[in-house]
Amino acid sequence: MAPRSKQKGKPKKFRPRIKERVLGRRKPFLTKGKSVLIVCEDSKSSCFYFDKFRKKLRLSTVQVEICGKECGSAPISVVDCAIEKKNLVEISSIRDEYDIIFCVIDVDTHTNLKAAMDKAIANGLKIILSNPCVEYWYILHFEKTGKAFHTSKSVEAYLKKNHIKGYSKGSDKIFDVIYPSTARAIRNSKAILRDQHHNESDLTKCNPSTHVHLVVECLNGIAKEAN
Repeated sequence: MAPRSKQKGKPKKFRPRIKERVLGRRKPFLTKGKSVLIVCEDSKSSCFYFDKFRKKLRLSTVQVEICGKECGSAPISVVDCAIEKKNLVEISSIRDEYDIIFCVIDVDTHTNLKAAMDKAIANGLKIILSNPCVEYWYILHFEKTGKAFHTSKSVEAYLKKNHIKGYSKGSDKIFDVIYPSTARAIRNSKAILRDQHHNESDLTKCNPSTHVHLVVECLNGIAKEAN
């Protein structure tokens, strides 16, 4: 019997069959939320409120910055601060650009408000006015009042007398008191704008009024999308 011939050439490598599969794009573990910048004219009341609101909603995938200490209280300073932050982010290699930038300003007795509003609009910023001041937004958590206030001091006095004893701008506890009534404040704010001011967009003509509910609804919406 003739001997078996040896296999010619190199032996074939073992190649196990791999089951074919369609490789789709994996979803990220965390969906990136909108990047928001909030610039406030004061370093106390409104800054404390929005910073606590961000923390309450656990907006870990959303960039919400509170700027107030470094930019001063004049409306044009607030807008300039926001524009500077916007420009820095646009040239940054480590941060995405802001999707929304809010400038939160009290009407009060400011004289250069129109110039600040025009500059903000020209740079794609959203002006959030409270007439006469942000404390009116706090009052709306307790009642729907259309009573005109001539100064921010009168709003603070009304809030202190009727709803929050011992209120002061320097306290960061206001958020904990009013947060449970946020939905009521939104309803009241919209109702005043609709029924008393006929949805006038320029709140410098509407005393009392506020657009703070627009920021709150924005943050609530982002938190809802993240979940």
